[in-house]
Amino acid sequence: MFVDGGYYHLIARGNNRLFIFAVPGGFDTFVKLLQQSKKKYKWKLLHYCLMTNHIHLLIQIERGNELAKLMQYLLFEYSRWYRKGHQYIGHLWQGRYKSELIENESYFLECGRYIERNPVRAKIVTKLENYQWSSYRHYAFGENDSLIDADPYYEELGKDTLTRQKNYRDYVALEGPYDQVVDRTLVETYF
Repeated sequence: MFVDGGYYHLIARGNNRLFIFAVPGGFDTFVKLLQQSKKKYKWKLLHYCLMTNHIHLLIQIERGNELAKLMQYLLFEYSRWYRKGHQYIGHLWQGRYKSELIENESYFLECGRYIERNPVRAKIVTKLENYQWSSYRHYAFGENDSLIDADPYYEELGKDTLTRQKNYRDYVALEGPYDQVVDRTLVETYF
């Protein structure tokens, strides 16, 4: 079921856990595709994390029926670029992407926090500010990220910018009570 104006947590993983972004230009190419897709489809990117072998996006899409087109564009165009430059044959992505409609306001920031903690959980970095390919530094330190559209609940974290940034850093630093459950569920049902 697709909802107009709906918020979705989107996940796509490389086939056989292939490190699809850990190639020269991989991350940059996907970021360019995200930017281009915003001109092609009406959607907002609120939180994201690009890992070496999968992506997490928290988006809002104006027309729910365009979600499949958006994801097809992103995944197909990246596959085309990857195959051309790396002599790769076969499926680059593991099956269909996963899309979870976020219907609960309380889960919204929780989902963004979960997405941005991925590099720490994967032990790629020990501090989230050291990971370039996520929305964390935008919210936690005010770093400009042209991909990001404002999280509608971020403003509620404090009365001024510095307070919001500190509160966000503190919030994301804590492992959430459901992180391990969500990880297990994703692994069992999707990965």
